[in-house]
Amino acid sequence: MAAGFLQKLTVKAIAARLADIGLNVPERTIARRGAEWRAEQARVQSAREYVHHLVDAMKDQPEGSAILQALAVDQLLSDPDAWAKQDPMKVQAQNLLAEELRLKREKLDVQKQRLELDRQRFRTMQEREQRAIAAADDLKAKTERGEKLMPEDIDRIREVYGLNK
Repeated sequence: MAAGFLQKLTVKAIAARLADIGLNVPERTIARRGAEWRAEQARVQSAREYVHHLVDAMKDQPEGSAILQALAVDQLLSDPDAWAKQDPMKVQAQNLLAEELRLKREKLDVQKQRLELDRQRFRTMQEREQRAIAAADDLKAKTERGEKLMPEDIDRIREVYGLNK
């Protein structure tokens, strides 16, 4: 029957197909089952759309705690008597878990920022070291050629090490 409903066949056409395989099902039963099938398909489609909207909301707001709170509010809106059915301790525990999740996300974000700062510092130190090595090599070559160190050379060393006057 479901295949017939899916193909949008009439009740008579479905009854004829069923009769072809030896099943005699009254048209009223097929019509009732068709209405039930369409209602179920509408429910499934509604659930799909709901999940799709939820996924879109998660993309906009990645915080799990906000999602949990939105789901709780949605559940309460769909069942107004839900508060009477809820165990206050469980509700509080769920809220605490959502807050813990939010705090963990914030902690992770701070750790990511610290890691990036550490990487930047390391790159800066490497660059400074490379400049110091290059300056030292230049001064060594200058002295090996018998040239004297000039005040500009000392200023360059100070600049490389961040020791400006």
